[in-house]
Amino acid sequence: MLWRLQLFSIYNLFMSPTLDSANVFGAEIQYFRLEPRYWKPVLQHLKNAGLKNVTTYVQWATHLVGPPDAEHPAGVLDFEGKTDPRLNLLHFLDLVQEMGLELNFRCGPFCCNEMVHGAYPAWLVMGDPDMMVWDYQNRATQGYWIARREGSQPSYLHPVYLNWCRKWIVEVDRIIQPRLKSNGGFITMVNLDNEVSYIVQDGFLTSDYNPVNVCSGGFYHQFLTEKYGSPDALPYPIKYAAIEDVPAPRAVPELVGEDFAYYSDWCEFKTWAMARYIAELRQMHESNGVKEVTFMTNFNPHRPEGVPTRMPDFEKATGPLGIAGYDFYRGTFMSYSGYQSMARVLKLMNATLRYTWSAEFMSGTWERVLSSRVSDDHMRFMALCALAQGCKALSWFMFHDRDCWGDSPVGTHGHARPSLEVLRDVKKLACETIKGWDTLVPKTDLTIIYDLTSHQHSYLGDPSPCNDNALYIGEPFVDGEKCGQASLEYEGLFRVVEHVGRQAAVVDPVHSSAALSDAAIVLLPGAPVIHQKTAQALEEYVFGGGKLIVSGPWPGRENSGARIRFLGSAPAQVGEKVAFGKGYIWWVPAGLGSGQPELDSLDSISWLRNVLDRETPAPHVRAEPETDVSWVNWNDGKNMKSEGGVRTYIQPRNLLTAVLQEGPEDSVLFVLNHYPEASRASVSFADDRVTGLVDLETGESHQLASGAAGLDIDRKSARVYRVLREET
Repeated sequence: MLWRLQLFSIYNLFMSPTLDSANVFGAEIQYFRLEPRYWKPVLQHLKNAGLKNVTTYVQWATHLVGPPDAEHPAGVLDFEGKTDPRLNLLHFLDLVQEMGLELNFRCGPFCCNEMVHGAYPAWLVMGDPDMMVWDYQNRATQGYWIARREGSQPSYLHPVYLNWCRKWIVEVDRIIQPRLKSNGGFITMVNLDNEVSYIVQDGFLTSDYNPVNVCSGGFYHQFLTEKYGSPDALPYPIKYAAIEDVPAPRAVPELVGEDFAYYSDWCEFKTWAMARYIAELRQMHESNGVKEVTFMTNFNPHRPEGVPTRMPDFEKATGPLGIAGYDFYRGTFMSYSGYQSMARVLKLMNATLRYTWSAEFMSGTWERVLSSRVSDDHMRFMALCALAQGCKALSWFMFHDRDCWGDSPVGTHGHARPSLEVLRDVKKLACETIKGWDTLVPKTDLTIIYDLTSHQHSYLGDPSPCNDNALYIGEPFVDGEKCGQASLEYEGLFRVVEHVGRQAAVVDPVHSSAALSDAAIVLLPGAPVIHQKTAQALEEYVFGGGKLIVSGPWPGRENSGARIRFLGSAPAQVGEKVAFGKGYIWWVPAGLGSGQPELDSLDSISWLRNVLDRETPAPHVRAEPETDVSWVNWNDGKNMKSEGGVRTYIQPRNLLTAVLQEGPEDSVLFVLNHYPEASRASVSFADDRVTGLVDLETGESHQLASGAAGLDIDRKSARVYRVLREET
């Protein structure tokens, strides 16, 4: 397979597989949940929408029609529809190929998908407790309890479980291998496993204490040996004669300090174990001749993101041609906080992954009996918000209705719905109207630091990291500071930056700090503990002439738990510019971003705007409402019929977003309106060569006057423009 250099990060050139996003845009069709007579009409709708990639789960339990025996090691499997015509996978694949489409073969072993046991065989999840994920009390944890409240999650690295996986993969690879595109077929992607996270049981104390991990010489000790080499190098207060003597933590103390690494290493071990599991599955496929294909995996929402499901580690496990995508689910109408979390995740993906895309992008909802519709304008807004922040392709989930899912673009009998036009329009915009979509890069004005160690502190006390609707704040404390506070500040800084009309990039110094050298100014979410690589990179950056704002507590420890003097010491002047080497520091101990979405401190917004306007170049593009946006609605908390009453709501914060994307072939502007009311935006550019804008949907032209254009943007919607410049 050919390789080329593509710019998928706002910072660096990554060596990336040759991926054409036009072939990655797609949607999920589940043949086993449709009557076979509707397979072709549904596929035709996908093709007519301009989509190329069919994604489909191929589920172990769904095709299982008999128990394992000597002749059928993975169980008796029906792929030909002998027992049920819906199981005729081979015929479905023939239709995909006949229609000139490509396929992402999503064969688990775990699928989730609102299926009983997540589509694991019942005898696997109801089997030997010794094979399952154990919690800190050596109890088997619950598995996928959505459709039926029974069963456990197999331990990823348990040899018995991996042997079962190998048997299943042998069976599906007999189908995949001859149909690979590299072999003249149409299968271009293989999903190694779905949302690897111990089925959301990846909290600090909930996984995985199975003896294969924590016994003497088990995988936990293998991880520690890889990281440290010898017991003498362990940075723990308690000294051990051998690495095999180190016990896994089974409690979270109220206070953590010099022993921080002992606890964060358990977090890192989960990342290591999950990545190793993904790599094991890939190697199983490769041993069966499934090669020269894009292996992929996908992330479910975590808060904070990347802990313990660390993005670059998972991507690396997929192999040199592999990619990792994120699953985005947002309800109607997408809230401002929902947009911000999506944008924040995409920025981290831009900074750390070879390719930024969404493996599951919500289209429809988890209900068949709907209390309200999933509107097509919501779906359009959500998609354009993702594209604006660098998401190169979307795989919509679901394409059609099915069990426990409704209001998709297509019905179960192949009826098209208005939202199908959204898929067609978005794909056409990215891959036809815009020139050189894969080469466009979002322009940014400043940098926010993603520090792995401060987010690991947040993780230590969080009972459910997969609950992205809640961020735990509380024990354990590090030097008096609660866990979770640094992650809360990290999230809020992105909002405050957008409120001042700018766009932030992300740098993860543990992954790579190379991009810091180009940063106009850097914001560090303050935390009591910081990774040594982050601290060193920031000291070099500031000492060499960079500008740094520390927003929150001043770091006092590094990831080993040892005391440090970060940048010498905390400045005595709070909120004031202080020289350090050739650069400057500002410290805001109370933090700028610890508010709530749409309620962030106006004083913090004003302070940051003043500093940025004074200390950095003008933003590449800035969108602001010409006046404060207001609307009239019912009183909060009042019953409309019995109590009545209306009030005028005024939002003084800027809820407009402008993102400029530049490439060698095109220059494109995304303007997003997050207000619940239409707004007239004043859009200005730092580049004085910009003369006008052309709406890529309507063709309407907008000329700049005094360096700015006035644009009317409807509520909760986005407009996309081509940027025109003077010839030079």
